[in-house]
Amino acid sequence: MMRHLQYTICACCLLLVVSEGSAAVFTSSPVDDTAAAHISSTGISEPDTFTVMATLAGGYAQYIMPYPSGLEIDRRGWAFSARLLWHPDHRLRLGVESGWTSLYSYDLRDVETSFGRTDASLSLSAIPALVVFSMQVLGPVSLSAGVGGYFVRSHARSFGETVDVSRFSQGWMGAVTVSRVLPFAPVSGLELKWYGATEFGDGVLTAQLLVQLNVLR
Repeated sequence: MMRHLQYTICACCLLLVVSEGSAAVFTSSPVDDTAAAHISSTGISEPDTFTVMATLAGGYAQYIMPYPSGLEIDRRGWAFSARLLWHPDHRLRLGVESGWTSLYSYDLRDVETSFGRTDASLSLSAIPALVVFSMQVLGPVSLSAGVGGYFVRSHARSFGETVDVSRFSQGWMGAVTVSRVLPFAPVSGLELKWYGATEFGDGVLTAQLLVQLNVLR
């Protein structure tokens, strides 16, 4: 009789321990509620979620590749870009990027040619078409790399005639982005970026201000 009573007491204790453990598993604790509130307030994605983010950027561009002739060229210009990135529940992101950037230009006055004297000008620009990989490495700092190419366009004018020529060049991109969440605005930051059209040996360094917007979540 005593042995049966002991078995009964042990079984009740075991059931009590199991029931308490199950309640601890299925009942949210203050720590869990705090973590959920932190995720909601900071915008950090929960597991198995994703975000599609659009980045619009614009700023200064500097052509830094050597020019083959001794001609003085204007290396300063502007660059604009648009990027669409898929943010999964891990650090590596994938997307596409396009936009427009100036490369260089020059303007000559009363230059002598075999056809006579004329004013001549040329401007070179590029439209990137890139597949982009991005990863957040430290706080607000992200590194990006892109592969694909550029539609390089030359706009030349001489003897009152204008000639536009476009060619595709393979190329790549590398960028460092520093972004932060502002309380009264979308995510904004600064991006330093290198565009390289390797087939033609053209390259430009840009410094762009950016705005990021969630387009799908």
